[in-house]
Amino acid sequence: MRYVLAALLLLMAALVQASVMPAFPVFGVVPNLVLALAVCWTVVRGQQEAMIVVPMAGLCLGLVGSQPLGVTLLATMPVVLFSELRALRLTPSDFLLTVVIVFLSSMVYEMVLLVALRLEGESVGWFAAFLRVVLPTGIVSVLFTPPLYWLVRSRSEGLRRRIRAFA
Repeated sequence: MRYVLAALLLLMAALVQASVMPAFPVFGVVPNLVLALAVCWTVVRGQQEAMIVVPMAGLCLGLVGSQPLGVTLLATMPVVLFSELRALRLTPSDFLLTVVIVFLSSMVYEMVLLVALRLEGESVGWFAAFLRVVLPTGIVSVLFTPPLYWLVRSRSEGLRRRIRAFA
């Protein structure tokens, strides 16, 4: 059931990201809501669920967005690697770690898309793309992280309470 909920949330986020958010760019870029939601799910629920939720996020981005499906899958995979930071307990709170991972993941995602464009033969101004797309997308995605984190955290705590009630 939890993966059905994750799939629905990711699909809704992908639809909002592809249809509504381009009409309201922040600092000239659109936040990556799907990636931020996948990171929130990964930090709150753990790496085992990340192995399923992150590829779902890549599929949703590829199916709803304009990027090729394989590229979006590849671009979301670093989230699984970054989820290992949770086990190291580098920060006192999971929220701060989520913000850092969303920032890093968004930047890596955009860089993978730029590399894919370059491999397709398009010319890419790396420095300009970093300053105008990669960095602002990371920052804007972080701005949209708190409500997504709260949503995943509140759903997870409710699930934990129900599990404890049956145990």
